Amino acid sequence: MSYIPLIARVDSLPPLPESVMKIEELFLETDPDIDELVKIITKDPSLTADILAKVNAPFYGFSKTIISVLQAITLFGAPQIRSLVLSSSIERSFDIDLNPYNITTAMFSKISTMQSELLFQWYMNIDIDIARKLTPIAFLMEIGKVLIAKEVIQDDKVDEFKNDLATYEDISYVENMYTMMTTAQVNTLIFKHLNLNKSFWESMQYLDQERETPESMKTTILILQIIQTAVNVQDQLSEDSLSNTFTILEENGYNIDIFKRAVKRIKTKYYE
Repeated sequence: MSYIPLIARVDSLPPLPESVMKIEELFLETDPDIDELVKIITKDPSLTADILAKVNAPFYGFSKTIISVLQAITLFGAPQIRSLVLSSSIERSFDIDLNPYNITTAMFSKISTMQSELLFQWYMNIDIDIARKLTPIAFLMEIGKVLIAKEVIQDDKVDEFKNDLATYEDISYVENMYTMMTTAQVNTLIFKHLNLNKSFWESMQYLDQERETPESMKTTILILQIIQTAVNVQDQLSEDSLSNTFTILEENGYNIDIFKRAVKRIKTKYYE
């Protein structure tokens, strides 16, 4: 058992396309120019196709097909489209099989989307700038599971991994048992390798609480941990996960009613 194979997998990932890096540069501004965002995406046919396929996924429940990038940005908002762009580009580098986590690729996409949308719906009422900044990070914070799943499959340990996930509540603990790394640690390597903004990989360094979080990062880490408690690969907005989430919110002085309203909107969108 070693973390070296995971590092090798990360190092073998190709760089992000030029179009994606241009979009990241655009988002260094507080409010990216929508016309420029549309122009960059539409110049990349494969990226355009991926984005339109994602926004027309059944779990979004739109009655009419979204046929243009501008329409997608209007409906989803620029931060969420940025999330989809990054996710689409990174996923192109992976052969995704999440059987060890007992979820399908479609469910994985839904969980990632719910995490990012819950964060935005909740925190836009507290600090819109933080909400915009963290939405794409929340969308990608489970991506490391793809590489961990590859290692578990390759080692022929799928059944054992599933059994341990059912036994232990701490997903990171089980991941570390099998690969000596957690999703957040793999994410740190991925985001650094792809030259994403420092905020992406820096937040992953402290998400597992294995090292003391700097004062400047505490709010970011707490927000992501709250979202991950409410929505994760084992539990999505259940009574238990929400009860645990409300406890964290109360302990840290957050208004629980604001969070409940965000949860209600997400539940209405995905489950009703």
